[in-house]
Amino acid sequence: MSRSNQRRVDPTVKKQSQRLNLKRIGRTLMFSMMLVLTASAAVWLNDKWSTKHWEITANADIKAAIEAQLAAMPNKDFISMRPDALRQQWLANIADLQAVRITRILPDHMRIQAVARVPAALWQDEQGQLHLFDERGVAYRLLKQGESPDLPLLRVNEDQLLQVKQMLDAIARLHENKHDEHRLIGNKQGNNKAGNNMLAGLSEIRASNQFWQIYFSRGVSWLIPQSNEVNVINHINHFMQQPRWRNRHWRIDARLQSRWFVRPAGHGEVI
Repeated sequence: MSRSNQRRVDPTVKKQSQRLNLKRIGRTLMFSMMLVLTASAAVWLNDKWSTKHWEITANADIKAAIEAQLAAMPNKDFISMRPDALRQQWLANIADLQAVRITRILPDHMRIQAVARVPAALWQDEQGQLHLFDERGVAYRLLKQGESPDLPLLRVNEDQLLQVKQMLDAIARLHENKHDEHRLIGNKQGNNKAGNNMLAGLSEIRASNQFWQIYFSRGVSWLIPQSNEVNVINHINHFMQQPRWRNRHWRIDARLQSRWFVRPAGHGEVI
């Protein structure tokens, strides 16, 4: 092939191609450097913003439990101390913890506000073990050795706990309604009325085959059916507000819808 037949490359086109290639290489290098710098800055900030100080507002038991959780963490860097992750971890690991609010104050401080569960009763399971039962209707942990809280005892099956929680709420509302009534009338004669603090006087709730057995202080007891419990409790409340009944303590058998049996809390004939 003669030199006249060889294809010649335009020098201008060649230079433009070289410039484009250099620009691509430059952009790639710049992007890589930015990635390296960003990663380095992230690592530096993650360590720089490690939590070194914290302030916990909670009761003594919850505070000690959170302190133990923090002490067990091998790393307290910014990522490991994410508030959402800590909240989920502590709620799962600390049975007595009901809610927690975590606020991070950069660069190295954390503020923790925690609320403990409020036990409302003791639940005895089918194996006879006692669990703390909170105001939301959750049996959240076994009773520890040496603990002896003065709480009502629930002798019911696990699948009946929701019904029991509804009954406890109804009894609590009964107390609140009476408290409001006594306050409006200047609490005259209020201290002598039976049942003006029924929830505080609640001793035990048992589940039989067809009915509930509810026991209070001063020998007061109710037998009510295992259906429509809340309405029955409300009817008992209305019944006990009548002048004939409200100044004494009674045992009430309300298992029959058509007829109730009422007798004094001590010994006495059926009325």
